[in-house]
Amino acid sequence: MPRGTYAPNLRLGELDIDIPGLVVHPDDVVGTDWHPDDMRRIGCCQGPAGHYGPNLVCSGCGAEVATRQADCYTQDQVVFEPAAVCVSFTDD
Repeated sequence: MPRGTYAPNLRLGELDIDIPGLVVHPDDVVGTDWHPDDMRRIGCCQGPAGHYGPNLVCSGCGAEVATRQADCYTQDQVVFEPAAVCVSFTDD
């Protein structure tokens, strides 16, 4: 996923690693922290796989907002929960 863009993935695919939501580049994500439950961050060798529910929370209120995937067998991406997103556009 190129920086500064997003893509909807609103349906599950054939693989169990697909997460429905809005996909963004990991470097575009701000205002989040890791989920306090360590089980949410489990992966194989390179990072979280994203199989145990959202692993990113809002830094301000602690709400579960997204899942980071960065393991050796997943895409390197962040998938936001659809209910946690309000898409808006600015001229900056």
